[in-house]
Amino acid sequence: MSEAPGRVIGHLDMDAFFASVEQLDHPAYRGRPVIVGGLGPRGVVSTASYEARRFGVRSAMPMAKARVLCPGGIYLEPRFERYREVSQVVHGLLRSYTPLVEALSLDEAFFDLSERAGTFDEGERLLAEVKGRVREATGLSCSAGLAPNRFLAKLASEVKKPDGLFVLRPEAVQAFLDPLPVGRIWGVGPATERRLLGLGLLTVADLRRAPLDVLVREFGASGRSLSRLTRGQDPTPVVPTREARSISREETLPEDLYDPAAIEARLRALAREVASALRKEGVLGKTVRVKVRFPDFQTITRQKSLGAPTDSPQLIEAFALDLLRRRVSLGGRGVRLIGVGVDRLFPVATRQLSLFDEV
Repeated sequence: MSEAPGRVIGHLDMDAFFASVEQLDHPAYRGRPVIVGGLGPRGVVSTASYEARRFGVRSAMPMAKARVLCPGGIYLEPRFERYREVSQVVHGLLRSYTPLVEALSLDEAFFDLSERAGTFDEGERLLAEVKGRVREATGLSCSAGLAPNRFLAKLASEVKKPDGLFVLRPEAVQAFLDPLPVGRIWGVGPATERRLLGLGLLTVADLRRAPLDVLVREFGASGRSLSRLTRGQDPTPVVPTREARSISREETLPEDLYDPAAIEARLRALAREVASALRKEGVLGKTVRVKVRFPDFQTITRQKSLGAPTDSPQLIEAFALDLLRRRVSLGGRGVRLIGVGVDRLFPVATRQLSLFDEV
């Protein structure tokens, strides 16, 4: 598939989103290091304010380490309902410019301005307008990038964070990409990066010059994708997303649970929380999913479809327990994390009565 000509793709990323919302709602937190995440002994950092980042605190860092680095920080549990409320305002604003908005998470989205803008000059004007309207509507800053495709737009939005705007025009793509480390390419995780470095491929330019047959031999089909990305080629379209495709709750336990009754008790509580969230959102779900993580970080996910969409706490709990009992082999191992989710969501008007929902 070749690159679609003349595309103008934007990427918007809210700056330190969860922490920024907390600072917005609590003026006393402004200018201070705010860390949002799980507060238990095994919690991890979801978002750190820029004040906290000066101490070395980063997303996905163990909360215990964050407390050592920043003992004077303000540590908060996430308030997802509030973050979702702000996110919906931002995504709604983007949809006023184009129906092609692909929400990646609560705090970032791609959007296709090709029809609306036509040129990068007009796209830059619209992007500056979007940033201003986001601040006006939410009181928060965002960083944005504009480029010929999703891969490049994502990179562009990272250039001038926070509160930045960067336009990567087609004629500047290769000069922009070549000096970047190979780890900045989509799909290059730590393991792939180590293999690339071991081959002496340190920068995008190094990787671009590598023979395609070598990349395919080393990485299979992914080698072709890597080669295309080094040239800034990404034909992937912006695919509009619905606001909610699943609702889930999970818990990293303070200590490993070994007692099956205690594990099931946590699962029941999470299932009830999911059912409550479904009712609050006005949706029904047709697939129940359970997630279990063991102390060695092995993670198992199992799911089962219901006969009809539901928001019944009894049904969701029963299906979740059945999945745990029948399809997750605990084998005496402790459980580090447990979760329940519901997928395939439908508006509540689609409710059907089912007399024989079997577990």
